[in-house]
Amino acid sequence: MSLLEYIYTFFKNVVVFDFEYSQTPGNNPKPVCCTFKELKTGKQITQWYLSGSHEWPFKDEDTIYICHNAVAEVSCMLDFGLKVPLHIWDTMIQDKKLCNGKIKGFSLLKCCNRYGIETITESQKTVFRDIIINNFPMYTAQERDSIIKYNVTDVVENAALFKAQCAEFQKRDSDYKRTISQAIFHGRAMGVCAAIERNGIPINNKLFNDLEKYYPEIKAQEIKELQSAMDIYDGEKFNNKKFEKFLIKAGIINNWPKTDSGQCKTDDKTLYRYATKYPAIQQLRESKFIIEAKNLKGYQVGKDGKSRTSLNMFGQITGRTNCSTATNPFGAPRRMRNVIGTDEDHYILYADWKSQEVVIQAALSNDSALMEAVETGDPYIDIAVKAKAVPKGSTKASHPVERELYKQTLLATAYGQTAFGLKTKLDITEAQAIFLLEKLHFIFPTYFKWIRELVSRASAVGYFETVFGWKYFLPNLEPVNPRRLMNWPLQSHGSEILRRAIIDLYDSGYEIVMPVHDAVLIHMKREPWRVMRKKINKLKNIMSEAAKEVIGTEIKVDVDFIRNQFFQGKVHQDRWDKLYEKLQNAKMEVHE
Repeated sequence: MSLLEYIYTFFKNVVVFDFEYSQTPGNNPKPVCCTFKELKTGKQITQWYLSGSHEWPFKDEDTIYICHNAVAEVSCMLDFGLKVPLHIWDTMIQDKKLCNGKIKGFSLLKCCNRYGIETITESQKTVFRDIIINNFPMYTAQERDSIIKYNVTDVVENAALFKAQCAEFQKRDSDYKRTISQAIFHGRAMGVCAAIERNGIPINNKLFNDLEKYYPEIKAQEIKELQSAMDIYDGEKFNNKKFEKFLIKAGIINNWPKTDSGQCKTDDKTLYRYATKYPAIQQLRESKFIIEAKNLKGYQVGKDGKSRTSLNMFGQITGRTNCSTATNPFGAPRRMRNVIGTDEDHYILYADWKSQEVVIQAALSNDSALMEAVETGDPYIDIAVKAKAVPKGSTKASHPVERELYKQTLLATAYGQTAFGLKTKLDITEAQAIFLLEKLHFIFPTYFKWIRELVSRASAVGYFETVFGWKYFLPNLEPVNPRRLMNWPLQSHGSEILRRAIIDLYDSGYEIVMPVHDAVLIHMKREPWRVMRKKINKLKNIMSEAAKEVIGTEIKVDVDFIRNQFFQGKVHQDRWDKLYEKLQNAKMEVHE
């Protein structure tokens, strides 16, 4: 029996479906039409939604839904009051699973072309998309017919892609049940992302509007303040020659990276590298995104006052989300998160897995010493104790410097940072960095043996794989950064934990508004404390159990309440406070 035949046997309905819809920035999609093709019978249905209501043609529990980028299709389903389907095969994600790391580009056309499936051209698709978006909701009879024809074409192409993928998976794994369960897990996670995006992130709209309104004045203040530290602007324009003179004066020009044209780099990655050692560079990094943005970054607000943008789940090779730096507050600089807020009838909960990466390191490697450190509740202080850098009984409060030193060193080992890199990161000597790294190798030999062997094995077979089947193939024709190889198993399993958690939280009725790397943002109605406490305890249990399902070990969860306004740790909150002060000054100047 082939994999496709097995799927036909397993499900009553095997349905390829595709919506056409119109969507404006910050708002949810508005369905125009949808075509369904049930593969077992060949029956095809097209529904045009602008002419009235239509009944959904299939029962969820009997059906596996095939779609390309499930977020878009499921979001349209949710617009009709339906729930996220139980069984989704996302052909985009499945093709990433087959090719992740080897190639780029996973549009329906590119995926089909890899299998030799005939498709319409990208330019033809663009024409149809423009008609759908620009003319919504008033279409001529001719436009209506062409939209439906285009919609059917997508379904036919995706049906062929699904069958081709089944044949490919069949070659790679004879365990059909495992193939299907992994596909459904990843597909349903994409469906839940649709629900999260529809919820949107609640924000303080008055504050957001003020920041937008007074942006020119804020920008002028930011430039003036930065100029006091470094003369690098001509009016509102950044001057590369002046910046180079500043670097010469600061004595760091020789080490500073250059662009292909020979100019000193000013991208965030470069600035971050030097920010800890040079306060002026840190100041430039903090100010740059405000000064150079036409609008304040991090938000794309819809008509209902909530911010929405693509989560881009599986956007990174590890399967992590890859949020936009321009339209998502968790992609933009952290101080912009303070615009997140809610009303007097709700709370926002920030629930994060405690020391997630360290627990994953310990669980996957079965390093008993590392797990022992985790079980103390503060692995970083315990590591400092094991290294004899602090006495037994020390705490974060009593030895914050030593704890931070070993915390950053341990985290650095997760992506193979060298002594030279650690020296720069922690602003210590190279000898001190070598000493710290050697200490950790001595304390946790099992972990370092495991990660070396894992990287060697992956290099031999040509890929990494999580316990839930997400893969990363090592490219054949280009070198791979060794740090990426060491970090991939930890980050990819962290992303699987997040997916498991958001599915279980959605099924339990929680309003998820953002998955955040190692945390989840929840919007919750204010109720009596006994009711809230019960829901919060359940939330923590769900997230802890999600970790256990993936790595075999629970991870403790901390929950912070956000009653009105998002708040952060001291460093980022201080940066926000400075920005807020500029806003208040701008408002006073304008009113005067």
